[in-house]
Amino acid sequence: MTTTMPGPTPSPRPPYELAHEPDGTSVTARANLVDILRRELLGPHDGDEEVLDVSPVARYLVGRIAPTRLNRTDPGTDDPDAIDVDDLDAGVSTGVPVVGEDEAGSGIDEDATDSKDDDPQRRGLMIPASMGLRFQVPADIDSVTVHASWATYHPERPTRAERERAEAEGRAARTRYRRKSAELPVHIRLDDLAPGRTRDYVLRGHVILRADAYQDADRLLVEIALCNDRVAPRRIPVEDWLFQTSLAVDADGAGAFLPVRDVTTAPELLADQDIEDQRLALQYRDRLEFAVGRTCSATWSRAPGTRRATSVRTDWLPLVETPPITARSLEGAELDMTRLATAAPTQLETGLRPIATAYIAWLNEQERHRARLPEHLAKVAEEPVEEARQVADQLADGIDLLVADTRSGAEARRCFAFMNRIMADQRIHSQIADISHRHPETSVADARAEVLSGRFPHHWRVFQLAFILMQIRALTEPTLERRSGGPSGDMSTLELLFFPTGGGKTEAYLGLAAYAMAARRLQGRVDTPDGPLDGAAGVTVLMRYTLRLLTSQQFQRATTLICAAELARREDPATWGDEPFRIGLWVGTAVSPKRVEEAATEIARVNEQDGAGYRLTVLQLGRCPWCGRTLDPGCVKSDTRAGRIYVRCSDPLAACPFSEGGRVGDGIPVLTTDEEIYRLVPAFVIATVDKLARLARESQAASLFGYVGRRCERHGYLPHPAHDRTIDAFGCTAITGHRKEAGMPSAAIRPTTRLRPPDLVIQDELHLITGALGTTIGLFEVAVDAMTTWRMIGPDGRVLPVRPLLVGSSATVRNARDQARSLYGRHTTVFPPQVLDASDTFFSHEQAPAPDDPGRLYLGLAPTGVRMTNAEIQVAQVLLAAGQLLLDRDEAPAPDRPPAADPYMTLVGYYSATRELAGMARYVQDDIQTAVTKGLPASRLPRRRGTTFGTLTLGELTSRIASADITRTLEDMALPFDVEHDTTAARARAGRARRAGKQLPSRDRSPYDIILATSMLQVGVDVSRLGLMLVVGQPKNTAEYIQASSRVGRDPSRPGLVVTLCNWVRPRDLAHFEQFRHYHETFYARVEPLSVTPLSSTSLERGLPGALVAATRVTQGGVPNGLNPERNAWMIDEQEAALDRLVATMTERAAQAGDEESAKDARIRLLGELRTWQQLARRVRQDREFLAYEKTPSSAGSPPYQALIRSAESSGRRSADGAPFVVANSMREVQPEINLLVSPDPARLAWTEPDDAPRWEAQSPKEDQR
Repeated sequence: MTTTMPGPTPSPRPPYELAHEPDGTSVTARANLVDILRRELLGPHDGDEEVLDVSPVARYLVGRIAPTRLNRTDPGTDDPDAIDVDDLDAGVSTGVPVVGEDEAGSGIDEDATDSKDDDPQRRGLMIPASMGLRFQVPADIDSVTVHASWATYHPERPTRAERERAEAEGRAARTRYRRKSAELPVHIRLDDLAPGRTRDYVLRGHVILRADAYQDADRLLVEIALCNDRVAPRRIPVEDWLFQTSLAVDADGAGAFLPVRDVTTAPELLADQDIEDQRLALQYRDRLEFAVGRTCSATWSRAPGTRRATSVRTDWLPLVETPPITARSLEGAELDMTRLATAAPTQLETGLRPIATAYIAWLNEQERHRARLPEHLAKVAEEPVEEARQVADQLADGIDLLVADTRSGAEARRCFAFMNRIMADQRIHSQIADISHRHPETSVADARAEVLSGRFPHHWRVFQLAFILMQIRALTEPTLERRSGGPSGDMSTLELLFFPTGGGKTEAYLGLAAYAMAARRLQGRVDTPDGPLDGAAGVTVLMRYTLRLLTSQQFQRATTLICAAELARREDPATWGDEPFRIGLWVGTAVSPKRVEEAATEIARVNEQDGAGYRLTVLQLGRCPWCGRTLDPGCVKSDTRAGRIYVRCSDPLAACPFSEGGRVGDGIPVLTTDEEIYRLVPAFVIATVDKLARLARESQAASLFGYVGRRCERHGYLPHPAHDRTIDAFGCTAITGHRKEAGMPSAAIRPTTRLRPPDLVIQDELHLITGALGTTIGLFEVAVDAMTTWRMIGPDGRVLPVRPLLVGSSATVRNARDQARSLYGRHTTVFPPQVLDASDTFFSHEQAPAPDDPGRLYLGLAPTGVRMTNAEIQVAQVLLAAGQLLLDRDEAPAPDRPPAADPYMTLVGYYSATRELAGMARYVQDDIQTAVTKGLPASRLPRRRGTTFGTLTLGELTSRIASADITRTLEDMALPFDVEHDTTAARARAGRARRAGKQLPSRDRSPYDIILATSMLQVGVDVSRLGLMLVVGQPKNTAEYIQASSRVGRDPSRPGLVVTLCNWVRPRDLAHFEQFRHYHETFYARVEPLSVTPLSSTSLERGLPGALVAATRVTQGGVPNGLNPERNAWMIDEQEAALDRLVATMTERAAQAGDEESAKDARIRLLGELRTWQQLARRVRQDREFLAYEKTPSSAGSPPYQALIRSAESSGRRSADGAPFVVANSMREVQPEINLLVSPDPARLAWTEPDDAPRWEAQSPKEDQR
């Protein structure tokens, strides 16, 4: 009997050694994550003398350079890990061709322009054989020292004993790769570098350092490159590659390296720049760039207190920490909302005046600093300082109003007190709702106590309060020049809140909305030259967004404010009126139902099926905004007779005032069907800009702008009936009223006073209104301005126009003044204004990152010679496995806080195009899932199993996701990982328990492992736990990049890490990577200018008919037998005088947005469209027919109706027989669709080749090309 001795058991691999000892903070966890990325993607992973079990070509993604070219006649090594290049590819040119280059990883957005300048190169693409950098030194510098370093990996075949041992163990013996490093200094005398000639310095074998120099006045431009001059065989051996390549340059510690651009010493740099660029050059003058990478990136060490660097060096993984921007706190200023709500005039003076006083003192210091600037910069600084002083005056004026012993002052104080009270309630209950959502077992009382024990439970930030103080006079006195334009007919002003993302802009304009609602209710009925306007009802605030995702979280916050306002109103209806405060969500029908009847059907269907397979789109809130309890379909009830959908809190004890049996009988004051919004006209409306395009088709929408004709005591505001007594309104088609019926009292329908148009219009994320969308919106704003303008007698007895106070907000906008004029025909006041330095606006300032206040980290990657899809898969795998390692090593967190590694457990992937995201979604479920579950090859990172039964939990935020799912997705993104469920040890314990048959506690919902998103993510998402993002391909503009990357790291205790994976074959991506540090240090200045041309000939031709019809129908909403009803389009002659006034108003508005020539063109076109309308109306009347706005079925025995408008995609040409006006259904329909009709008849699909058609033959590479 023969006994076979078992081979030796392989020794276990040592644990992964972290660079920083975990201390329970996310800052340390992030630092370890960055170190892991450097070791896993660049190397060396195991120190300078590491030995790898896999080829370094597969192991390391960045930092390598290829041989300079291939020897086609040499087949090369038999190493199975060698890179094999196709025979034809190897011969077409010098260099190492990319093998299997990425055809789909361009990162081009589907809606990008036709420009091909940034398309990836597809042919002759070579893997770089060099890397380096460029810098500048004074001409009198004698020499510099270059420190070049690199590594090669040499294969070591397994020995016979190793092969036998592996065979006995049933595995294959693998080749190992031993690292050999090299580091050599090279002293370069700059006199030896002749312009136009390259100097070679042989470092070792085929590794060459090349240097070039160019004289430029008093400085020398030097470019150095580390080159791999090896000629490799077709099968490139691993040892022919250079890894971990690096160059560092110094001049014996001297500050010898000059900035690439320095506007302080070079006035000529400003010569060809516009005013905006000159300001940015002034404000970013101290953020200097000292080197530019070539193939790689570059960084430097700056000499303290100087404008020079002491060294420059290459960097394959550039890392930039953007400094945190902090809102200024101010000694002596009263910021507590509850105290401001009860403050007397003297207390307001004491608590608010320090804000204005301190700002003026700061401006005086800026003026003194301006005098010390170089003359050319001091001149540039004059205007910014003057604009800031105007802001200071406006701020002081707001405080003066509040403390004034006048009627206006008393009114302002009451509104200010109301605002502070309900904003305090909103802040408190938003936090209560958040705590209750995360910890359902916590009572509301305990949650409230926790909130109130915090540092600033109900406090303003200084900039928020200052911005509100600047606007209160315009809301209190509607004829103020900034709002009306004044007697001279000047333009009104756009008040732009310009503050970094996550800084609190939403709170500022919610406070402004609260003040506006109070001022309107106090002013009540207003007498005007055109008749009375009722301010006790109607829309006060119209908040507009460009993306539907934006409306989701903002809707939740705004609803909390309205809940607070409604409770305050109920306590004092004598002051704040009998009309409830409500909020409406006015968005597309794909997001919420249009009619109450549709919503009732949806509710019944969901309840019948217990929610299975159906979405309840009428429910746009995930939880009660007041107490945080989850809202489900059972919380939604319909009453079709009353025409209402009621949403009530699920509190079974009715402790919540908005629950069944609570103090507010109607429940949460929210409206999500168009029908209810039109009839009940809520005080606060959140809308998408696309919805405004529907004004040409929906007559009832006139009520949102105050144009109402009748009011039903049961259903609300109704339009006037058409000439045939038909009514466009849904749910209520009565003419005189309703009889009493079971459970419903009788209800009369009476004529009503016109409502006051909106007083406050908020346009959030202004930077998104650009390009074709912005152009279309800008033209439509001409109509919106006509709808929202009314007249009032000013203090001096003159009649003045009154327009809404228009507030815009953005963190990334450029050329804001030009954009505001083109879009809105208004001047612009930017708050807070940037003056001399972008790092300090008084109200906000940058501060150096610190462990207790870190900034957001940006890490750059540009894997050369690697398919983009392969790169993103490998990076994602490392990030997921590294997150698991950090969670496993985490210190035991406190019971009430998530682990320090939690922010980095959910990977947010950001893509510029949906098709690329869809590809990554497949890889997540296949390659990435398999790799992280089995463990990454040759890596000591732990395995990772997803949170859904071991499968990676994948979420998506794109236009492909139904709106009803967005709220749920956002809420689930906030779910943290748990050490009791998600660590490797916890999973092992759970596995043992399951095998033992034990019952384990489970969680209702699992946190996301990966979230994939497109541009929908860039605004409106505020999930504080997110800390890790992978940006795949440089987004198409800097504003999008800043906005998207700002979605992570919004909580200083959970700082963000953004990994930017640049596509090296795209010139724009590579340029950003090579200047990664300076780009990120100045990227707010790099935001591209916005472009809108609403009065261009093409824009007028496509959009003016829709704008004219919309303005006509809305402004005729209160006119009996007017042009508002669907079937009254033929009555245009009866309203000729009103339409003439409308054309004059729109022409005047066009002149404010453009020039006289544009206004003249607009007027001619408006009159032409009216003439076309009149001619068609007269013709159909001659034919004994009627003209409706859209094709309308005729009732039995009545004349037929012709249509005035049609959709862009409708068939038919503009002619006497068809609808003459083409009106888009959406602001995004900027190009007509082309419908391709393919005949099913094969005979009609045949093609006969012409006799003179050229003959095409396949071409093969010519010999001389080889």
